[in-house]
Amino acid sequence: MSNDIIVKKGLDLKLVGKPSLEIEQAKFSQDFSVYPADFHGVFPKLIVKENDSVKAGDILFYDKNSEKVKFVSPVSGKIKEIVRGERRRVLEIKIHADKDIAFKKIKKLKSENPKDIIDYLLENGLWTYIKQRPYDVIADPKSNPKEIFISGFDSSPLSADYDFTTKDQKENIIEAIKYLSKLTKGSINLSLRKESNSFLREINDVIIHNVSGPHPAGNLSTIINRVSPINKGDVVWTVNLPDLAIIGNTILNGKFSP
Repeated sequence: MSNDIIVKKGLDLKLVGKPSLEIEQAKFSQDFSVYPADFHGVFPKLIVKENDSVKAGDILFYDKNSEKVKFVSPVSGKIKEIVRGERRRVLEIKIHADKDIAFKKIKKLKSENPKDIIDYLLENGLWTYIKQRPYDVIADPKSNPKEIFISGFDSSPLSADYDFTTKDQKENIIEAIKYLSKLTKGSINLSLRKESNSFLREINDVIIHNVSGPHPAGNLSTIINRVSPINKGDVVWTVNLPDLAIIGNTILNGKFSP
């Protein structure tokens, strides 16, 4: 099923050039940092301390306001430093990464029961990719979203082409959508450029919104307002396409590899 959405009010900046459709292998850094302040409204409670060894997928901290929401390490290595600010607030967790990354073993998700799916995503640091509107904060696992929206393209200037960057992630994305669809009684809504030939059009059980027009056509706020406006007491969840690929990859392969 698909719908057409035309955005008339907006602006595309006429910049010279565009991102090239090629991927370079970045030089591997041995120093990584996790900043709790990147997650709006989260008050971190540390699980680790300096000089602890961690694997990719091991829990670093949880949210004091919602203790089931856990944040995990992107790499394996040693906790090099924990930087604190006023009142010992955690500002940064520095990790000196191993040359060869070791992964925490994650059991395969087999149940399609919503509670089991939510518990799996929470325990393995995947819940942090699911955002909630209003306020664009990490979703409350106890909330009941009327709809879930997935951003299939980015209309901002010089943005990456999701059709290109996720072209090898079809299996992962389909797997993630299969489980996310169990968490709402509403629909999974996927926004795509109208001219896009993305493999995402082949996915069943989603409503595709063919979007045309200038920026902010790719912003989910624009799509939500057209498709399912948020009224008092309503909650919708949102997920970005690259994050969806990480969720699906973890479910299929049993390791957290962002």
